[in-house]
Amino acid sequence: MQKRVFAALFGAALCASPALADEAWVLPGGNEVTWDDDVNGVSVLSYPVGRSRERVRLYVPGLSAAIDDRGTFHGYWIGPSGDSDCAATLTGPDGTRSAAFGQAIITFDQPSFPSGWSVLIGQCFDPPSDEMRADAIYGN
Repeated sequence: MQKRVFAALFGAALCASPALADEAWVLPGGNEVTWDDDVNGVSVLSYPVGRSRERVRLYVPGLSAAIDDRGTFHGYWIGPSGDSDCAATLTGPDGTRSAAFGQAIITFDQPSFPSGWSVLIGQCFDPPSDEMRADAIYGN
């Protein structure tokens, strides 16, 4: 049940607004992931889900400092609360707070922009096991 709800969270994303940074990615269903901010060395990537358009946020420590030396990063995600909530609440560096969260391992295809990436995502404190793909959208 949790895996289906979790998969729906990541599969039901709607189209997003343009990125604040000059990098953005597209998910297989055509939904856009944007690079929204950098807070204390943690890059915040996000995309909307469901009818509410609430955002799932991927927090990637060290990404902004590795513009030409990207590889694998260990981070985490925080999403809208729902049926698959964890037994704890997590707050991100941007103040986003939710009981829906987990670990993320993001691996870039190339060491610099433009580069797609794959992410393994876990639910709550479980090891990352669900994969999601994002391909680069070229900047203007």
